Amino acid sequence: MKGRRSISLTSKLTVPAGTHILYFYSDPGTYIHNAISFIRKGIELEQIVLFIETTANFEAIRPRLVEACGERHVYAYVHFFDRDEFYRTYEDFQYERILHNLEGLVAPHLKQRQDVRLWGHVDYRDGDDIVKKLHEYECKADLALDELGYLTVCAYDALTVPAAIQNELLKSHEYLMTDESLVHSSLYRHKRNAGLVFPTLSAQAELETEMDLYKQKLDFVHVVSHEVRNPLTVIKAYASMVGKHVAFPRDRERLQAIVDYVDLIDNEISHIINTEEMLSSESLWHRRLISPKALLLEATAMMEIKARTQNIAFVSDVDLTGGETLLANATGFKLIASNLTSNAIKYSDEGGRVEFRACRRDGRLVVEVSDRGVGMSEEQVAQLFRKYGKMNDERGGQGIGLFMVKKLADHFEGVLKVESALGVGTTVTVSFPLRHR
Repeated sequence: MKGRRSISLTSKLTVPAGTHILYFYSDPGTYIHNAISFIRKGIELEQIVLFIETTANFEAIRPRLVEACGERHVYAYVHFFDRDEFYRTYEDFQYERILHNLEGLVAPHLKQRQDVRLWGHVDYRDGDDIVKKLHEYECKADLALDELGYLTVCAYDALTVPAAIQNELLKSHEYLMTDESLVHSSLYRHKRNAGLVFPTLSAQAELETEMDLYKQKLDFVHVVSHEVRNPLTVIKAYASMVGKHVAFPRDRERLQAIVDYVDLIDNEISHIINTEEMLSSESLWHRRLISPKALLLEATAMMEIKARTQNIAFVSDVDLTGGETLLANATGFKLIASNLTSNAIKYSDEGGRVEFRACRRDGRLVVEVSDRGVGMSEEQVAQLFRKYGKMNDERGGQGIGLFMVKKLADHFEGVLKVESALGVGTTVTVSFPLRHR
């Protein structure tokens, strides 16, 4: 997570927001003390504390919290969930069910945009494929909560968890905490390589050649962007400054057009870099729990500028509460929205109209982009998502955008639908399963 802010774990320890901590405790008394310190700091920071614990431990902790923080604050900020019911420890360990429970805890606070920290006391019990199940659960929980910036502690009784499983769990946690210390996990790794199936040697060689090409292009774009963006920033600053002092509306419009074009060029550079990075880096394909509303608003704000520079009317309607979540990737999700909208603008005639709509329907996020532009034949629609395929050589572009849209939509479990007719226009609809209803 780039540029993560720091957050207090306890009164004495600070870690990056979104940190996932593995706590192996040995002494029950020290465990209680650390849990209380974690919760007190959360209350002090006015964070919601989701506390998954045994009823017996919570009954021991609660009076001490009330004494230290006051009953009103404990009631307002601390949300207790019975560990046995949350993990359903009386049944077999099913990580998908537990992840569903976890999302259910987070959803109300995400909708209210509240800051959250989470403590989960996991009851380790032997069972079939327990190592694999625990690893899958912790990996997915790590990815989902990292994007949201939630501080999370997963606590295990060190005396009951075998050493081999302890080592496995260290791979999915950035920090290791014991009763006495907190250190970086030497075995931690993001789940970038989890579940990867390597191709044959010949296919791998071909893939590596293509990846090298993408990386060379990416290096070139980074150099160009550095050289171009610096003078663009100066141009934008001067245009904005002069625009505040000119008297005639027409002159102000021309200066605003300069600002728009600078923003548009900067966005196009970012778009190229993000696309090339998606093509050349596996790390940007990780799925996390994201909130789509803010990302869609960011994408449509830039597309409004793009449409204005081409004299296209752009109408957007993002009918979401902000509490919706889906498993995707922020960069990839914005690329989908931006590519579909940019294409609609590109293939519209001057004076045309592009409409962008996003809403929640039947448990899915539905994004629809419509234009009244040149349109496509059935044969062109059938070949729309081919790599380097272009439907109209008279319009700019490399033919990579819609190829990426299809790959990303499939990766995010999305469904794409295209309706088009020559001379009439095109409507593209993509829907994604929401994680909460």
